Amino acid sequence: MTGIDNKVVIITGASGGIGQATARAFSNAGARVVLVARRLELLGQLALKLKEAFVIQADLSLEEDCRKIIDLTLSHYGRIDILINNAASIIVSASESVGRKDLLGAFTTNLLGPVTTTQELIPHLLKQGGGHIINIGSPGFMMGIPYYSPYVCSKAAFSAWTRTIQSEWKGSNIIVSEYFPGYIKTNSKPESRMGDVDQDFLMNTEQNFITRLFAKPQDPDDVARQLVRLAQNPRILVYSDFSTRIGAFISNISSFRLSIAAGMAATVRKKKNIQIFNKQT
Repeated sequence: MTGIDNKVVIITGASGGIGQATARAFSNAGARVVLVARRLELLGQLALKLKEAFVIQADLSLEEDCRKIIDLTLSHYGRIDILINNAASIIVSASESVGRKDLLGAFTTNLLGPVTTTQELIPHLLKQGGGHIINIGSPGFMMGIPYYSPYVCSKAAFSAWTRTIQSEWKGSNIIVSEYFPGYIKTNSKPESRMGDVDQDFLMNTEQNFITRLFAKPQDPDDVARQLVRLAQNPRILVYSDFSTRIGAFISNISSFRLSIAAGMAATVRKKKNIQIFNKQT
């Protein structure tokens, strides 16, 4: 017995990266997984490889889709035990030229989406006696990761909301966990306003040891196994590895934080051959 056998687990952003690996890990542990993402074809391909899965095509930027996730899952399984708010929008843009549309889009998907989904779920968790919310945050907002302002700003707000409901709901049977992954290497490219970029375009081998340690890529399958353990033994906050924890600590030392983040920004400018404050199209 794993402690999550036959539990119903909703995983948003399940079509790739952390979400896809998490779906496999929970299925292997005996859970009944609900796969949520926009790309229906990818969800269908993943579902065929799992023991039991229910597929829901949904866009977290749409309020009606967030509510649909809960309604359809309850209609299918009759209960929900764990909600993993993982889906996220990642947009690369120079901060001085980032558009309002991009900022609003990031906040709608990365904050309002999980808020609405969680709010829709709460009455049902109270009725059934409890449940577990796992919010996938990002320590990047503490560092101030350059050229990712829509993402890191919305994730900062998401972390603030997570910690607020942790305090409000402490003492209830609804557990809220925050999980901070580090740099996760996947096949996905961010949506870019700076031309074609790879996922690791912030990094180079000449950066200092601390920067390279902080940016060391992690395997999504390792993260997925940690999320299964977190579901089995809930905690308030979990970092994916030691380097991520160190990075979060360093972020509280302002001069050190700025030196590291500025080095990343310089790397981007060199790779993209741009000057500070150049407008990006």
